[in-house]
Amino acid sequence: MNSIYLRVICVAGLGVALACEKPAPPSPPPAEAAAATHPAAPPAVSTPVATAPSVDLETLPAREDFEEQAEAEITPVNLEKQLEALEKEVSAE
Repeated sequence: MNSIYLRVICVAGLGVALACEKPAPPSPPPAEAAAATHPAAPPAVSTPVATAPSVDLETLPAREDFEEQAEAEITPVNLEKQLEALEKEVSAE
């Protein structure tokens, strides 16, 4: 009777050991297969990178800078003429 318990314990222990075994990580693919799935990277080209020039935000004109001038120059009488001039200037750019 003791041998039956011993066998059951051994089988149970073997089952637990197999259940806890970590799977082996997959082996890397051969070099030929890797080259087929991932094309070789193009050779590095040393081209200079253009960076944006630094801009002082305090010196850029803003909408508020032109409000007083616009209020003085644009009146209800010359509104259409001023609008046409602005549209012509914008379309020229």
